[in-house]
Amino acid sequence: MNFTHLTAEMINTYSASEGAKTLEFLKQQSKHAMRENEALLMKILSDNKDTEIGRKYDFASIHSIEEYQKRLPITTYDDYVDYVLRDVQNNEQNLMTAYPIRIYCETSGSLGNPKIIPMSENTIQIHQKYNSGICDAVKDAALNPSWKKGRVMILTESKMTEMKKGKEYGSLSAIFMQQAKEVLPLISSTPVEAIFPSGDTDTRYLQARFGLAASDLVQISSSFISFAAEILRYIENHWCMIVEDIEKGTINSEIRMPDDVRERLMTKIIPMPERAAELRAIFEEGFDKPFATRVWKHLQLVSGVGTGAFEIYEKKIKERYVDERVQFYFSGLNSTEGLFSVPITMNDKTSAIIPHSMFYEFLPVDAHDDFSQIVTLDKVEVGRDYEIVMTNLNGLYRYRMRDCIRIMDKYNELPMIQFRYRLDQVADIIDDHTEEIAFTKTALDTASQLGLDLVDYSVYPDRDAALPRYIYFLELAGIPEGITRENIRAALHNNLEKYSPDIQTYREKGIGAPTELHILQPETYMLYQDLMVLKGRNPAQIKPVHIITNEFHYRFFSKLIEEKWEH
Repeated sequence: MNFTHLTAEMINTYSASEGAKTLEFLKQQSKHAMRENEALLMKILSDNKDTEIGRKYDFASIHSIEEYQKRLPITTYDDYVDYVLRDVQNNEQNLMTAYPIRIYCETSGSLGNPKIIPMSENTIQIHQKYNSGICDAVKDAALNPSWKKGRVMILTESKMTEMKKGKEYGSLSAIFMQQAKEVLPLISSTPVEAIFPSGDTDTRYLQARFGLAASDLVQISSSFISFAAEILRYIENHWCMIVEDIEKGTINSEIRMPDDVRERLMTKIIPMPERAAELRAIFEEGFDKPFATRVWKHLQLVSGVGTGAFEIYEKKIKERYVDERVQFYFSGLNSTEGLFSVPITMNDKTSAIIPHSMFYEFLPVDAHDDFSQIVTLDKVEVGRDYEIVMTNLNGLYRYRMRDCIRIMDKYNELPMIQFRYRLDQVADIIDDHTEEIAFTKTALDTASQLGLDLVDYSVYPDRDAALPRYIYFLELAGIPEGITRENIRAALHNNLEKYSPDIQTYREKGIGAPTELHILQPETYMLYQDLMVLKGRNPAQIKPVHIITNEFHYRFFSKLIEEKWEH
């Protein structure tokens, strides 16, 4: 197809129009969501009755949800590893699913050990139809129409690796970016060399440099809101270098990238002294007021995952970088295993379950693995927390996601959910079961009370100390004069006791110690992400380390402590 006649406005108008149709379809589904979801389960069982798993559990004889629940056990990833390996290594077909597999995706699993999840064409189509389309429909309803004409700073990096038998391994975002590759130069300020990086390319510089040069920027789009906060912080710290490059039409010689990438990028660059002068004047005013909405006068939207522990980055962006003109589109529950939900309004952290994406079961978190308490989507209770157990279009059956969601409301029959935390992201120093969200609120409250410019945090449950305790690692971009390390440590401890009362009980009984604190060197968390990329992790799958669960992470952060604060 010839894309030369297209404009950003034409592309965005078409996408918003198609998305509006999908949004209306979802609203119609909401009126009989349980019926739709049950019909999907019966179709999955029928379509997959001749797979190895289908024959094992005799899918052909299952005709109700009750029979399905009695016949099939609750599963985890370990139940599928052998099937995945047989498929990938031996090219065996029809094991988990009869649906054609398009790609093998990595999850954001533990360090160095991401899971490989097969993704079918059916799942990809669901993502395209509901996720991208509805997002544009919601934007079109909420934003100034000029959003269609401007460009977006895309902070997603897409890498694909060829596996055995010609199979591809990568992230879901890589598929979408590949499919949109021809039109990306029309809608994105980020060059394709940063979206599809090769070699050791400093993509953060490229995102910032080309983004600052684009005066027509209207959106910042990221997988996770943390990426948006990071690029804005990078600009704040390195604007002098970037603006000089924009002025001269250069790429700083210290920026890492292969020679052929640098040569291609230089063909896209011209000196922009007027834009550079405008940017320099803004940055020289300082950062006491938000700079993003002064740098990009048409900026309207920041999008990405912003629920659960990611709220820390949303707060940072709102406090430091943008003003009230900028709206937020918070992605729904969206993972390698499938698309669970989408927001149907702007600035809303709740999202609507998609009944045609997968079959849902819900295990109350307080049921403590009593699977007899599992309910279907028509039986969930507003205000209650559940773990999702799902059956998807990739060959996972009654699969535990380990995500805690809360039922916030209902839209007709559709549950409106909000992600709370990962069930395996809970820490103990004795038996307190402190959730990640408690650690996040503790860090945010402490920063607010003391006027700290909090970049990020990690917490280590030190169970080997004489008296068990939590150790906070904080990266701070600014500490007010007169505030000491002890002030910060004491505030952290008091706030943590508020959100996790067991901590106070342990201290009063003399079996637990007060919270400890280490202050990290500048740009520690940027360095962590760079290190993970060098180790082969897909940037789109790198999540913040808020709870330290392995020795590598503990050693990494311990070696980057700012020594001047230790005395």
